[in-house]
Amino acid sequence: SCAEALSSAALLLGRRTDEWFGARWPSRTGEWADRLNDMPKYAVSSTLQDPAWTNVTVLKGDVVDEVTRLKQELDGDIVVYASYQLGRTLLEHDLVDELRLFVFPVVVGAGERLFGETGVEKPFRHAGSRTVGDGLVYVTYEIVSGDA
Repeated sequence: SCAEALSSAALLLGRRTDEWFGARWPSRTGEWADRLNDMPKYAVSSTLQDPAWTNVTVLKGDVVDEVTRLKQELDGDIVVYASYQLGRTLLEHDLVDELRLFVFPVVVGAGERLFGETGVEKPFRHAGSRTVGDGLVYVTYEIVSGDA
């Protein structure tokens, strides 16, 4: 959302998400588009040479090490948009503090799962929800750490 983008320090992406946003957002205008286009972005990829979007730094090292370093260096939220494989890796390695999910009132019957196979249970705590528009639900979950 626009408010989320305005209050975040950076955007973290996978290669395919960089390509998708890079093909669609640079030509857009307005407060949300301006913020997304200008904000620092980090694309995790071992193959990406020429990022499609603006203001992108490619992280070619180990994703866990790179994101751990970013979390220590950046002051503010690091948001991941639509990079499911990256999101699963971050969850698996306890690098996610909160999940913010939009639930669409449509059953598609096929497609990529948000949560893939995981070696360990990851408990969440409901932190809030609200309806957006006509039936879209925005749900926030906090990650429950092992020592909570």
